[in-house]
Amino acid sequence: MSEQDARSRLVEAGLEGLLAAGFNSTGVADIVAAAGVPKGSFYYYFDSKEAFACAVVDHWAARNTARRQALFIANRSMPPLHRLRAYLEAYATALGERGHVGGCLLGNLSAEIADHSEAVRGRLRAAFAEWQTMLRDLLVEAQARGDLRAGLEPGALAAYLVDGWEGALLRMKAEKSDRPLRLFITITFDHLLSGAP
Repeated sequence: MSEQDARSRLVEAGLEGLLAAGFNSTGVADIVAAAGVPKGSFYYYFDSKEAFACAVVDHWAARNTARRQALFIANRSMPPLHRLRAYLEAYATALGERGHVGGCLLGNLSAEIADHSEAVRGRLRAAFAEWQTMLRDLLVEAQARGDLRAGLEPGALAAYLVDGWEGALLRMKAEKSDRPLRLFITITFDHLLSGAP
């Protein structure tokens, strides 16, 4: 196994562990066992568990940015608000198939360790900002087409979408139901974003 393969396997295993059990409940022994690498490998690639969490956030952010780019940017056959709704609907469906567990790594780590780790908090802040920027750009496109009311400011609306979705994800986990996600989607698209002026 190459060094890059071993590091990637640790990050992937860590991502699953952090989504399933959280940062504090996922031990290094759990991560290396799931990755199938020797325990000493962990500290060869990462100075600390905190540095490891930063790498996992970076991986999550890059993977989700690529997914959003594929739908938001590459797929221009659909109107922008349809692309956005399709993205959220697919996310809600995938979480339902997983039993309404896991949610969003960014939200989970924000709630669990952002108050205690400046390094992880910085990575979370950057990942949220990148996501918000992509949403803003999509909303700017929708506004230019006349699909979004002129009075709605795309940057503020993008922040609302990120914040509201993260709140719905937390409620989903508490209720073990996709109802909070579906309600967020319905209110957002059927009322807030419905119709041009």
